[in-house]
Amino acid sequence: MKNIIFMGTPSYATCILEELIKEGFNIQALFTQSDKPVGRKQILTPSDTKKFILENNFDIKIYTPKSLKDENIIKDIKDLKPDFIVVAAYGKILPKEILNIAPCINLHASLLPKYRGASPIQSAILNADKISGVCSMLMEEGLDGGAVLESVEFNIEGKKSNEIFDIFSNLAAKLCVSTLNNFYKITPKIQDESKVSFCKKIKKEDGLIELNEASVIYQKFLAFYPWPGIF
Repeated sequence: MKNIIFMGTPSYATCILEELIKEGFNIQALFTQSDKPVGRKQILTPSDTKKFILENNFDIKIYTPKSLKDENIIKDIKDLKPDFIVVAAYGKILPKEILNIAPCINLHASLLPKYRGASPIQSAILNADKISGVCSMLMEEGLDGGAVLESVEFNIEGKKSNEIFDIFSNLAAKLCVSTLNNFYKITPKIQDESKVSFCKKIKKEDGLIELNEASVIYQKFLAFYPWPGIF
């Protein structure tokens, strides 16, 4: 049984976490973003992964640290002696002290080196890419620059962002299990730096359109559905 520390926040991460539990991996701890105020009443709401753990009464310790550079947090991770640290849309950069504890594997929703960063799915749609996918990669210092372990392609043409998120969540979950089970048989592939592209976090104002080029409007509609929408 492999011991896993899991780091992730949204539903994309929950799908992967659920698959790991189902496949018998020992999830020692969940690291996720802090509870955040949501809606008009600003009700303090846990992350999707935290909610999943609590609702299912799993005996998994939950951490919501403000910083991963906290010496106590680093000590706690070292004391757990994980075989792997799995990261999926966590929202924090892992410092070198944690990267050195165990192999850190990130499940990224693009075919790296394309679309490093926070919005790979939306970016692929905006650029009218027909093929995208998910990959597992070894984490290193920096943003999504580590060697790729495994990847799977998928035709995204004509699909909305929320559809692709659901599809890629399931693909990433299966891929994660494969990568963990076959880790020491896989030859990591160094990313081609000449083909690197980056994508930024989506903001509300990104949904603003001009009524000119229909194809651009259509790709924005697909990319920004359901949020932020186009206007």
